[in-house]
Amino acid sequence: MKPLHHFLKTLPLLSVLFMIMGCCGLSLGDYPLLPALFLTPVYYWLVFHPSWLPVWGLFGVGLFYDALFGYELGFSCLLLMGSSFLGQYVRPLLNPDRFLLIWCGFGIYSLGYLILYGVLSSGGLPILVSWIYGVILYPLVAWVLSHLHLRLQSYA
Repeated sequence: MKPLHHFLKTLPLLSVLFMIMGCCGLSLGDYPLLPALFLTPVYYWLVFHPSWLPVWGLFGVGLFYDALFGYELGFSCLLLMGSSFLGQYVRPLLNPDRFLLIWCGFGIYSLGYLILYGVLSSGGLPILVSWIYGVILYPLVAWVLSHLHLRLQSYA
């Protein structure tokens, strides 16, 4: 039972990695779905259960993302770890029962992340369109993650 429990605790981190791997080749037109779409599971776990997505996990996800896309190593790590520290202060303001508030919070969080990302990497218009995709697809991904969250809580 103990190995199963340890595996279940890694599922939030794996959900972020699977989102990156599943969306790395996806685009609508000339505009990629990443980086905004992989922020959805990061934001979800930072709001609903931050202890299940530790800072070292975000560091690893950032390194994986940078290596996968050929960016400067550590660039995404810094932004993800910064969002984790910022999430500690924003989390008490968000009520899990108010989806619209959380969705607006995601829009603000992802816009801030992508502005920093775009400024530091000279992303331009594709970054803006990626943000729009991320905000539009947030409810669908959050619905899947909420079911995963409920299953994980039943085992904890």
